[in-house]
Amino acid sequence: MRYSWSLAFAAFSLISVPGTAHATDGHLLHGVGAVNSALGGVAIASNASLLGAFYSNPAGLASFDGTNLEMGFELLKPDRTVSSTFGTMSGSTTSDSDWSPIPAFGFSTRLENGLVIGLSGLGIGGFGVNYAADPSNPILMPRPNGFGQVYSNFQLLKISPALAWKAGEKLSLGVAANIDWQSLAVDPMPIAAPDFDPGPDNRPGTQDDRSFYPSAAAADAVFGFGFQVGLQYVVSPKVTMGLAYTSPQIFTDFKFQMTHANPNLPNFGTARTVSFRMDVPAIYGVGLAVAPTERLQMGLDAKYVTYGSTEGFEAKGYAGDGSVQGFGWQDITVVAAGAQYKASNKVTLRGGYHYSGNPIPDEQSMFNIAAPAVVQHHITGGVGVAIAKGVELNVAAYKALENTITGAMFRPQAIPGTLVSNSLSETSLLLGFTFRPIK
Repeated sequence: MRYSWSLAFAAFSLISVPGTAHATDGHLLHGVGAVNSALGGVAIASNASLLGAFYSNPAGLASFDGTNLEMGFELLKPDRTVSSTFGTMSGSTTSDSDWSPIPAFGFSTRLENGLVIGLSGLGIGGFGVNYAADPSNPILMPRPNGFGQVYSNFQLLKISPALAWKAGEKLSLGVAANIDWQSLAVDPMPIAAPDFDPGPDNRPGTQDDRSFYPSAAAADAVFGFGFQVGLQYVVSPKVTMGLAYTSPQIFTDFKFQMTHANPNLPNFGTARTVSFRMDVPAIYGVGLAVAPTERLQMGLDAKYVTYGSTEGFEAKGYAGDGSVQGFGWQDITVVAAGAQYKASNKVTLRGGYHYSGNPIPDEQSMFNIAAPAVVQHHITGGVGVAIAKGVELNVAAYKALENTITGAMFRPQAIPGTLVSNSLSETSLLLGFTFRPIK
């Protein structure tokens, strides 16, 4: 099938300006594109989606003959709430929520020697909140008594050139280089040491201190690098298994240009620079795909995501200078199941379920107001319709059910009689097109 190269170029240009994705598996999306997302993100052994292969297991590209193109976008709306209690005072605040576009593009072609080469650009993760200062909510009381307005915007994009091949009659292998880009803005920025106001007793570090964290609302963006490898093995004509590994994605440091924030000190408003590194965790995955009939395909994936040993996520608590050392996340296990049924020559029905462990322990709730990545249960579904020879229109939707964590406030130790709760749910709509060779 011949494709318009101008169309492919336009699609790739689209993903060069990603929207703000939001968390499902920690700060990573559970799936990419309408097909893969509708199947609950299953793609390690199942080859229903080109984008799914790029995201989870590049060995899956070896199953795609000819030249293939899959492209689309997701509109995701998170609903986030933070509540807090301090003694007899308590309140709850909802974050401003908008629909965020998340684009995805993938292209592959089989060469004359049998190798399959491909290129993808995927918006794969992020987080963000926009809480207004709220005098009735202790944690969001105007500064210096609370954090005041809390804003964050994190975006993560992955560009992957990939190579796959048939190593034998039953074995397929794949490898991809990951070129990553991420952008981060946070206000207030807790990883920077605050400007202490000694308080009435004139002794820094005591309970009546008032701390002023600077703003990093001026976003910084950095590049990172890693790789993916995977295999698929055909156990029988109806059963395929897969293994996949995504290396840690190592980034350069964010460098935030900010100013001293305490109006009571002589250095107020003067410049300062703070650095912070935040990598993407390694992911280990195993999958199973079963095709009981020609019309029905089912898949099951399990992943292990290593947040607990990832720079920027593993450290927790306060440093001696009052800065927060990291998000304090833990490793998570992810399980996904999906199925698609070809109801007719033109219509394919899809559905799935996706479970993600919660990476944020309850005691880290206060430290993750800006990144409440706590959703666990995802219900997914979609439909594909052949609208022309070799062209399929895919639509999908999913709901990430609300989850809440609750922990104490810290200054720097846990304060008795205090609570901070973070709640998150998500609603998403997806639209995409798949272009396949005409047989």
